[in-house]
Amino acid sequence: MPAVTWRRLSLAGFGCYREQVTVTFQEGLNVLVAPNEKGKSTLVAGLEAVLFGLPNTVNPEAFGSARFANREEPDRFEGEVEFLVDGRVYAIKRQFNTNRVTIRSRGVHGWEEVWRGNHNPGAHKKIPAYVEHLTAFLGITSRELFEATFCLGQPLPEGRALSSEVQKLLSGSGGHYQDALKILAGDLRVLTRYCGDRGVGNNGRKDARLEELQAEIAALRAQQQAAGSTIEELAAVRSRLQELATEIKNVRAQLKKQQDLRAAWDRWRALQLRYKSALREQQQAAAVQERARELEQKIRRHQEQAARLYPEWAAAPAGSAGQLDRLVELEQEIARLQGEAANWEAQLRDLNEEQEALTARLQGELAAVANHPDILRDLEDLQSLQKEQEQLAGQVQELAARAEEVAAELADLPDFSVLGNSPAAVLEGLQVAARQLLEDWGRFQEQQNRCEELEAELAGDLSCFAGLPPEKEALVASYEATRIALEKEEKEAREACRRLEEQKAAYRRREEEYRREFGDLDALGEEALHAATDKPGLLAELQAREAARQAALATGSRRRQVLTLALAGAGLLAGLAAGLATGSRLFAAAVALVLGGLGCGAGAYLGRPGRDILDLTAEITALQERLAQLDANLGPWAGAAAAELGELRRRLLERERARAELAALAASLPDTAEEEAARQALEAAVKALRDFQAATAAISTRFNDVTAAYRRYLAAREEMERLAAEMEAFTIKAVGAPPPAALTVPLAGLGAPWPGLARLARLAGQAPATAGELLAWLKELDRSAWEDFLARARRWEELTARDRQVKEKREQLLQPDKEGRTALVRLAAKITGLERHIAPFTAATEAGEIAPLLEEAARIKERLAELGGQQQAAGSRVKDLRGQIQELELEAEGLREDLAALLAPVDGEAGKAMERRQGYEQLAREWLGWQEQLAGLLGEGSLEDLAAAYLDAANRTMAVLQEWQALVREHPGLPEPGGETKGEELEEQYRALQAGIIEMEGRLQGLEEEERQLLRRQSQLEGGQIANMAIVAETLAAREKELERLELEAGALALAYRELAAAARDYSQEYRRELALAASRYFNLFTGRQERRVDITEDFQVEVREGGVAVALAQLSRGAQDQLYLSLRLAIGDLLSADLTLPFIFDDCFVNCDAERRERIRESLAALALERQLLLLSHDPYFAPWGTPVQIESQGTC
Repeated sequence: MPAVTWRRLSLAGFGCYREQVTVTFQEGLNVLVAPNEKGKSTLVAGLEAVLFGLPNTVNPEAFGSARFANREEPDRFEGEVEFLVDGRVYAIKRQFNTNRVTIRSRGVHGWEEVWRGNHNPGAHKKIPAYVEHLTAFLGITSRELFEATFCLGQPLPEGRALSSEVQKLLSGSGGHYQDALKILAGDLRVLTRYCGDRGVGNNGRKDARLEELQAEIAALRAQQQAAGSTIEELAAVRSRLQELATEIKNVRAQLKKQQDLRAAWDRWRALQLRYKSALREQQQAAAVQERARELEQKIRRHQEQAARLYPEWAAAPAGSAGQLDRLVELEQEIARLQGEAANWEAQLRDLNEEQEALTARLQGELAAVANHPDILRDLEDLQSLQKEQEQLAGQVQELAARAEEVAAELADLPDFSVLGNSPAAVLEGLQVAARQLLEDWGRFQEQQNRCEELEAELAGDLSCFAGLPPEKEALVASYEATRIALEKEEKEAREACRRLEEQKAAYRRREEEYRREFGDLDALGEEALHAATDKPGLLAELQAREAARQAALATGSRRRQVLTLALAGAGLLAGLAAGLATGSRLFAAAVALVLGGLGCGAGAYLGRPGRDILDLTAEITALQERLAQLDANLGPWAGAAAAELGELRRRLLERERARAELAALAASLPDTAEEEAARQALEAAVKALRDFQAATAAISTRFNDVTAAYRRYLAAREEMERLAAEMEAFTIKAVGAPPPAALTVPLAGLGAPWPGLARLARLAGQAPATAGELLAWLKELDRSAWEDFLARARRWEELTARDRQVKEKREQLLQPDKEGRTALVRLAAKITGLERHIAPFTAATEAGEIAPLLEEAARIKERLAELGGQQQAAGSRVKDLRGQIQELELEAEGLREDLAALLAPVDGEAGKAMERRQGYEQLAREWLGWQEQLAGLLGEGSLEDLAAAYLDAANRTMAVLQEWQALVREHPGLPEPGGETKGEELEEQYRALQAGIIEMEGRLQGLEEEERQLLRRQSQLEGGQIANMAIVAETLAAREKELERLELEAGALALAYRELAAAARDYSQEYRRELALAASRYFNLFTGRQERRVDITEDFQVEVREGGVAVALAQLSRGAQDQLYLSLRLAIGDLLSADLTLPFIFDDCFVNCDAERRERIRESLAALALERQLLLLSHDPYFAPWGTPVQIESQGTC
């Protein structure tokens, strides 16, 4: 990619720039030196904001409008950057508040608009057009990537690893290879959870599609096997549910008993705690009552003892103790002050004696130096002036001789003044310029040769691409993609037709299976299913009704016989009785016969069939009619048994399901229009592919890879056009003429560095007239010639400076003052004055003889001054002490009169009175403490209240005990209250009971859960239907086919992941090695430590090794860390120079370097500036001479 050069940056309302500011840059190394907080970093941020956008954020710390919008709310908030790419000037202008962007280019007719639109950097969906333009101009579209590669800001980062953005850029693709690995791993995780077993990451926790398919296949197979065991399982479930109901009832009864016992235990334990608490309160009340009586007796005894031993203090007025303390204090202070006053009077006498002795010495032996403290300085000045007088005379003679030597040597050198005041520096610049000119013109010659090669290549086998019409060139440009797309379309069209045929074939197969399996049932309609379902029940019901009717008929027959016999017998007996009563046998026989006949008739009537038999007969008739209807619906199966009817019902159900499936398949069959559309699509795809092959046949037969050949043609054509433009831009810029006439341009009209190099040629005795002649002469100059030029120029500068210094010094020495006296005359006058001033001493007197006298005199004066202050302080202190003693004695006398009654028992001795007071106070403190304890026990009550509290506590204890005993009587199993049962035993019993309850509850929960599971299973078994084995088999086959396909896909994804990871490791190792070598070269150059080596680890961590041993980055100085980071940035720039050649921006990033390493960095940047533009921003004026100053035009201040 061609190099990018920033030319101009304009900002308005951005950061500290309220008004418009315009910054102009040049090629090479640009330097901007300004104080801190003057907007240097703001210019860099403005450049980034114009290119990549300024997000609309509210966080003032983030890169956004809240941080960089000017607070004074200016009228404009915009920026524009003008830059040069491939010899063409472009400009990007952005309105920051609306994200409105305009891209322009400058051609022969002025500025032309390339694109206009909105570009919001915070939007999730980027604007493709702007991103494409930015990629074409700069090669990158990310601000973070720009900062991480080409913008070295302040402070330099401290991290050990290269950023992920830099890794992506250097990897040669738009994204990181890890992204591709993540996509492959993600696709594999969608298929299976066991990725780790295939060498891709770790195994997952949740089943994926493969595991779900395997589970579904296992369930289908189990469904096939489980269809026959459903009825047996349902019977077992019902039996177990009956057992569980009884067991749960028993367990709940046992749990209720144990829970009642636990509640009694809880109450027993609560009463035990209440009893212990009440008993403890009763005991505490008794102890408090006893302690109060004891305190009352002790207080009374102490008060009586104090009145007996210290009667004066018992009757002493208030404040007496304080007066006695003051009296003792006064007596002690008076004694102390008297001793101090005696010491000060003795010290004052010693000071007076010392003052008299010192004054006598100053007036005697030290009188010569006592009033002349600066005599040593005057003596030193005199000696110095005498030496200066001697040296000055010698210098005048020496300067005259040196001036003659310099003039003679200058006459033998060329006149380098034509190159300026500093010809050596100019020569160094001319040497660099000459080297650059030769390199540029050498590159120009290489470009000319490359153009000739490209012309030959384009005229050869690539010439077939030159005359293509636009539509055919478009086909060739996308040959491979178009061919693949057309072949894919044809394949998909054929596949679509094949799928339609497979659908029709599948329907025909399924229809044939249906006829083969259910053809014998064609005579049966839909009512046959209901008939086969209802007939077994009707037959059973008919049999039950027939049995009930027969039983009823048998019962009626037996009843009729019994009634007939009974009534007939009764009639006979009645007739016999009547006959016997009348005495007539005939009459008796007649009556008996009549009554017997009547009895038979009544028995027959009463024993006739009842209503229930008639109802059963009617129901049987109805059932027989219903069965006749069902037999008509069943047709050939009218006489089938119950088992055969069950099998018929199953087949009819299967027929209904198969019929529904067949209808669904028929509904999914393509119609005629769809088949016609698929056929036409196939014909169109075949025709499009043939047309494409015919249109590109001439080229495809010539090249195996048409796309690669066309790209080679485009690359060659674009390279030749680019080289021609670069050559013309170079010669126009260098000499102002096109390439053919470039070397014949006269030197007289050219700018720097041509005039300077021409003057250098004339100094060497040459006279070039054109640029070509000068370049030819420069090619002949080798390194030794340049070094000879530089050596002679430096010698000329040295001699010229020395001659100027000699002349200036001689003029200074011989220059007279306003009075006409020279320096020698003035020195003689000063020497005479000093000799008179130091008399009686002379210039020959040694300073060692006078110094001890001066020191002794100064010490005595200093001591006398100290003595005066000490005498005054001592006298003042003695006077103050005597006054204090007198005041204290008056106060002590008054206190003795006030305390006469207290001092009388001890004969007026205040100390003994103090001892008696302390004895009295000791007794008082003791009884006062007991009074406080008694008050704390009584509170606001009395001893009688304490007795009442004790009685109340005893009553509460008894009440709790009685309630406790009642509970034990109610539950005999509980321990007796107040017994000797240990707490551990009680807790053990309670824990055993609690464990039994928990165990019983767990058992009950387990039984209830088992009951719920069985009920749910019963519902499933009763509500479920027997699966269609044909559907299950078809589904199972489809799932197994899908499982096989997904297994192949998972294997392919795992293989692709492993191969890509291995390729990435191989590429990363080579790429990291090249980056480390480049960074090591720069780091060694900057630090001067050739034994140091920079390594990049597999995870892109930066390491420094010295002598093969790793050195922690924290062990490097801050300057070395900065230089390491700079080395990495420059190394990255070298590696990317073939793809990205953006200017480097250095923002105050050399502050931690010493002078030597700064010079090495300057040399590196000077070499780098020949290849790309550099911008150096700093607050340090040291960097100003490093390059071309940046021009800033601002309408306001920052």
